[in-house]
Amino acid sequence: MNKIVKRALGHFKVLIEHSLRPYEPSPEHILKRMVKPLCQDVSAMQKKGTRNDSWEFLQGLAEACRVILNQPEQERK
Repeated sequence: MNKIVKRALGHFKVLIEHSLRPYEPSPEHILKRMVKPLCQDVSAMQKKGTRNDSWEFLQGLAEACRVILNQPEQERK
């Protein structure tokens, strides 16, 4: 898996982890530490990446989403 893809999936997973915490991080923290880096990774993938990179990224997003969607509400907290 390409470095860009790994980094983007890592930022997405951190965003998910923070959303499951019992306290709410500030919007500024979420934007600065999770959303902006993820956007930068996606932009870099668009410019420098291949179709395979994009496909791997989408597969990784789908897998992370499946985990969250299949996880009971009690386990998320």
